[in-house]
Amino acid sequence: MKTELVSQEKNVVKIKAEVEAERFENAVKDVVKEISQKANIKGFRKGKVPRNVIELYFGKESLYREALEDLIPEVVEEIKDEYELELVAEPKVKVQSELKEGSPIVLEIEYEVMPEVELPDLEQIEVPMLKPVVTDEMVEKVINDLRERNAEYADIEEDRPIKEDDIVAVKAIAQVQRDENDDSERFEFEGKEMDDTIDLSANYLDATIKNDLIGQTVGSTVTSTVTHPDDGSELAGKQIAYTIEIKSIKKKVLPELDEEFLKKVGAEGKTLEEFKTQIREQLQKNLQARAKSDAISLALQQITSMAKVEVPDRMVERELHSLLHEEEEKVKQSYNLTLEEYAKQSGIDFEEYKNSLRKQAYNRVLNSLVLEELTKRFEIKVAPDDIKAYVARMANSYNISPEKLSAFIASDQDRLYKVSYDIMTEKTLEKILEHVKVKELEKEEYESALKELLEKLKATSTEEAEQVSSNEARGGNDDVSSDSDRADG
Repeated sequence: MKTELVSQEKNVVKIKAEVEAERFENAVKDVVKEISQKANIKGFRKGKVPRNVIELYFGKESLYREALEDLIPEVVEEIKDEYELELVAEPKVKVQSELKEGSPIVLEIEYEVMPEVELPDLEQIEVPMLKPVVTDEMVEKVINDLRERNAEYADIEEDRPIKEDDIVAVKAIAQVQRDENDDSERFEFEGKEMDDTIDLSANYLDATIKNDLIGQTVGSTVTSTVTHPDDGSELAGKQIAYTIEIKSIKKKVLPELDEEFLKKVGAEGKTLEEFKTQIREQLQKNLQARAKSDAISLALQQITSMAKVEVPDRMVERELHSLLHEEEEKVKQSYNLTLEEYAKQSGIDFEEYKNSLRKQAYNRVLNSLVLEELTKRFEIKVAPDDIKAYVARMANSYNISPEKLSAFIASDQDRLYKVSYDIMTEKTLEKILEHVKVKELEKEEYESALKELLEKLKATSTEEAEQVSSNEARGGNDDVSSDSDRADG
């Protein structure tokens, strides 16, 4: 097979291929043989149908097209290997010659390949990392949170009005207010009695309901009308009247820090001081993990902002298409609306919203390309033990057996590929801090260094956003076919 590089523009490579006449003829013969063995043609046994009869039934052009369809994947793969191409999408093939036996077949194949990424000198990148310090106040907060979670509620016997920090047991009925001519279907909750407990100190409680309840007494009934928030739902902006009967006033009773409390929180057999030590150790681990994660994120942001790479418009458009599809599905599931309908109801400019998603898409692609290059630089590989450890960790999270999860993952090639990709990404991110300068700082120094770094990164991201807008103004690329943005294989 003869091949010739026709053009290379950015990350799109066009290659002309001339498939030998003999190879095409053999492909046609294979198609005829296969049809002969499978076709039910009256008067002929399977495998004994002559070619002229097959051509009569199926047409010569049909045989040629099928032979070409069989040949194309082989040709595409051979050229990919010959030119050592790293693909990010399915190649596009154009036939540039007449399909006939005795003549070579000329194809033009367009490959979209991984763009070149030039990483900065990682050793010159400095990353601030917060020195993890566990204070007594942090430990006490955990203890207090556990007491709150295990609190009980007791009725207040005292005959008094409701105060602003009380907890009130109520029976409520909700009714959506409508115009006289509104015959729309009623919501399921309307007119039904609901038992509820209202914490008047809660931040999420509507101020109208809180104010209407304060000063009331047990046995009284109050009507409170609130406006449903503009959340894009069918209730958005509607007035809802709640008829609330006050059943009792309750007080929160926190448990004592005794053996019974320790037993409830999984510290049976420990003293309170031993439990506090356990909390302190866990907090230290959590803070260390968070500090490391934040440092990795800051390092990656710097590497990405300093990397030299021309992000292909096609990859951004495909990622945008994927993001729009994700958002469309969320809105449809939550509100049974299209994305444009939801934006209109919510007062969102749809084009501005699309532009914000385009910037997200650009950043996703850029981060992906930089991570790919880092993975190559660090020579990251996924070993069977890595998959085993990942499966064990995920099985523990989902509370299922590792064997069952492993079988589920192995049963689907795409699923297995995604797991391998996730592991590779994790290992790459873990490796970053070994190659940059990490500076562990006390809180005050850290906050100062972080502010300075974020301002620097913000300035860089503004330049990138302008680049995205510039690309959009040029029209980008409308090819949003479904394919992978990762390197092939």
